[in-house]
Amino acid sequence: MSRMSLQAVSPLVARRVFLANLVAQIGIVVTGGLVRLTDSGLGCDTWPRCDSDTSNWTPHEAVGHHAYIEFGNRMLTYVVGAIAVACVVAAYRMTVRRKDITTLAWIQIGTVVGQALLGGITVLTDLHPMAVASHLLLSMLLIASAVALYERSGEGDAPARFAVRPEIRWFGYGTLGLAGALIVIGTVVTGSGPHAGDLKAKRFDVDIDQIAWLHADLAFLLLGAAVALALALRVTDAPQAAQTRVWWLLAVLIPQGLIGYIQYFNGLPEWMVLTHMLGAALTVVTTTRALFALRIRDDHADPAPEAEAETREPVATSY
Repeated sequence: MSRMSLQAVSPLVARRVFLANLVAQIGIVVTGGLVRLTDSGLGCDTWPRCDSDTSNWTPHEAVGHHAYIEFGNRMLTYVVGAIAVACVVAAYRMTVRRKDITTLAWIQIGTVVGQALLGGITVLTDLHPMAVASHLLLSMLLIASAVALYERSGEGDAPARFAVRPEIRWFGYGTLGLAGALIVIGTVVTGSGPHAGDLKAKRFDVDIDQIAWLHADLAFLLLGAAVALALALRVTDAPQAAQTRVWWLLAVLIPQGLIGYIQYFNGLPEWMVLTHMLGAALTVVTTTRALFALRIRDDHADPAPEAEAETREPVATSY
């Protein structure tokens, strides 16, 4: 029997696959927002089929354009899933296999499957706001894990050491926590507002104005924390990479806040809401990347034998 050679994947190629995964995760948030903003959330009235009255799995002419929008978003899940599978393959075929990379790659598949199931629950519960909010929050967690996969693939596997003072590091964690709280409250705002995905969908029983102002207060707090973090990194001569990434965070937060205010006082136009959702995804990306820049790894340092045994495994090139 002939032996088939398996091509190892270079770190550069693997990192490009991981970047494609991150872009796909951001894209599915935007397309999901488009479904909701066009009132197409129940365009397919059941799951996994599109029409409960027939045996068809795909839309037909009688159901209208909402079904095609909803079904198109469902099909994109398969694209995202295929890229997640590619991440696992790339992680295992890297020239030096690392346990942290393979674990993060498997997380991509697990959460994509979870998203598909949660999407089905969202449809079957007629777009209950709790299901819709959970769907979006899981997407944001998936984006954060995709950032972690991309970042770790560009680092060595030596032990990490912090490049900033301990109080700055904890302030960075607090900034990430604020970003998470802002997004959670943002889903409540969304679940209380007019864009429910369907005209008959339920809404959270809260005062939309009060929850929107709470969301705005958290946005101001996050912006202030990011400014303070940038100044702290500056005065302590922190690595330039950390300073640059916090400036990128500010570059996202400032227009994101402006869009939030403008859309609120202009009746929440659909295109602005969609742009705001993209900004939320980019907030997760830039906040997570800023946190990663607060520590460094010496690629030339030899990890402890125990750590090396856990994180490195030889990659066979044939079988």
